[in-house]
Amino acid sequence: MNINCVNTKSDNINNDCTIITETDGVKTKNISPNMLEKSEPYDIFKQLPLEIINKIVLQLDFNDILNLKFVNKKWRCVYLNQDEIWAKVCGDLNIRAIDYNRCLNDRSRHDSECIAYADATSEKLFGPLCDNWITFNHYLMLLKNIKSNDFPTIFIPRQHVEQSYCTDDYIININRYHRQPIQIVTLNGPNKPLNKRILPMFPKLIELIKLKEYPIKVIGNKRYLVLEICSIIFVYTIKNSAFDKRFFKVVQKAVDYGLNEDDFNKEFLNDHCDTKFDLYDYKLAIVHPATSTLFLTDLITTKTYKELQFSSRGCIVDSIKCSDNRLMIGITKTNENDLIKEHLAIVYHMQGSTQDNGLEIPLLGPVTQFKVTKNCIGVENKGHDNMVTTPFIIKQNNLHLNVFWLECDTFSFDLTRNYIYYNVNQSIFQYDLNTVTLLKFEVIEKISNDAISSLLPLTPINDRYLLVKLVYQNSYVIFDVKERVSVRSIQLSSGYSLVHVGKLSIVFSNSRGFMVIAFD
Repeated sequence: MNINCVNTKSDNINNDCTIITETDGVKTKNISPNMLEKSEPYDIFKQLPLEIINKIVLQLDFNDILNLKFVNKKWRCVYLNQDEIWAKVCGDLNIRAIDYNRCLNDRSRHDSECIAYADATSEKLFGPLCDNWITFNHYLMLLKNIKSNDFPTIFIPRQHVEQSYCTDDYIININRYHRQPIQIVTLNGPNKPLNKRILPMFPKLIELIKLKEYPIKVIGNKRYLVLEICSIIFVYTIKNSAFDKRFFKVVQKAVDYGLNEDDFNKEFLNDHCDTKFDLYDYKLAIVHPATSTLFLTDLITTKTYKELQFSSRGCIVDSIKCSDNRLMIGITKTNENDLIKEHLAIVYHMQGSTQDNGLEIPLLGPVTQFKVTKNCIGVENKGHDNMVTTPFIIKQNNLHLNVFWLECDTFSFDLTRNYIYYNVNQSIFQYDLNTVTLLKFEVIEKISNDAISSLLPLTPINDRYLLVKLVYQNSYVIFDVKERVSVRSIQLSSGYSLVHVGKLSIVFSNSRGFMVIAFD
């Protein structure tokens, strides 16, 4: 055995030994312990392509992915800086880029966690962060702003407005008696001036508005604005705060219907004035109670491609909801003497070209609204005799639908799709959907400990905060479901009412104007 000493320079200019041993003609090289301590740690991930690292990271849960960012800058800005990883994180938390694209990328307002992500030195070394990670950072910024009360209040005057419709990005004001009846107020964020403009009008829309007899219904999102009068829809596309005329049509009629002056006679308008509708992305669902028919229209292709008959006779439609591949309606059936006979919630599941599945759930009272996540549907209803039981429909094993009931006044979903929050006797309870699917019984936990009294509706702002209405007049609180505390109280003067709760803002209004609480 031969032992040879090889001098090496370490980082602190000390000499260390590399020991070479030879046994039966085979040489092996061993590094001394001192050398191991001073050498760079071996990174096995350098040998793997990013696609393989993606697949490994995607097997981890949310908290493990967040912890990986603390390893070093290469993990933060190379291994984790992949759209596929953050698309999964954002998908699990229901964080969509379109909901947060108005947020300012202002590092000074990020918490220390976000600053580490977008570290300037890291950007110089490795380039900018991927799009979905930037969206996730914007979401974190909003959580911090709400928790620290770091958001402004914007007051917008309103004059001579008959009805309004609010989103995070714009407010639609309608007054039929004005020469220009529809005004748009664009909300560009708290630090930018308001932009007011007049909506360009279809000639037929002007004619119907001038009649001043039939209700104008409005619905919109970040891509489309839809106005409806007597089943005639007027569709606008939205891009860069510009509202452009797209098309108008009569739902359920032929494409060329409306070319003749007599098409929209008084009889037609009277027969179609009680419609209800809902919008999800590019899909518009509209229901005709008189014909007991539900229609689905694609706003991209302009075609009405789905027609569903939900009753054999006329009925009252109490509520409608469109989401992903589902349509939900709440109806009240009456008999020949217009006496109420039964209340039903009807859910249609539509997947590609498969046959439509309609699930009917009898209720004690009319449906007030549907609340939906990817795997669960909750049906709020009025009930009777102060007895409100709420059905929840969950999908098990992606095949079977299971219905269970909770006795509660109102409820909200955790948008991570794991929990139901509901209130009974002035306390908030948490119902674990993951546990109930495993057929365990300890699924309910009280989380408010009577900290909030006299609860009324619960409305989600995001996966962490709920807006809770109190029984006291014009009083609200923002409740943190993770830390289980109230983070802000909102006390309004008389006359204000809640008109919108979104990802970026809460909007209240009275006869004089709008009050926008902007989170971004």
